[in-house]
Amino acid sequence: MSKKVLIVDDHHDTSFTLCKLLKTEGYDVDHAIDGLCGYHSAAAGHPDLIVTDIQMPRMNGIEMIKRIKSQNDLSSIHIIVMSAYGKRIIDDAMDAGADGYIEKPLDFGKFLAAVKNLLPNGEASLNANAVQAGPA
Repeated sequence: MSKKVLIVDDHHDTSFTLCKLLKTEGYDVDHAIDGLCGYHSAAAGHPDLIVTDIQMPRMNGIEMIKRIKSQNDLSSIHIIVMSAYGKRIIDDAMDAGADGYIEKPLDFGKFLAAVKNLLPNGEASLNANAVQAGPA
């Protein structure tokens, strides 16, 4: 059974590209346009991994992470944050419960490595340092 990944980003081009990339790698992928939709999609679909932007309308990524991690039935979902806003925002996301982060602009090779690190062969490996990916 393929792993389920939810992409949460208000930028259509980013969501489309990441969804297409992950589908070619065999993941079952869905997307949401903001944190509120992401929260509801996570509650309804229980993905194995959420990849989320931080700055979005209606509910930002950090608030979404807090809500997801506060729900017993959702708290085990792995979360990777994508951000171009620097260390303080990334630290806030990690404090909220994110498992790792990817700095923007995205390097697709590092992005796939981060996803595979959290979802290898059906077993999660929560080494946040290995998930951390920044500019080369």
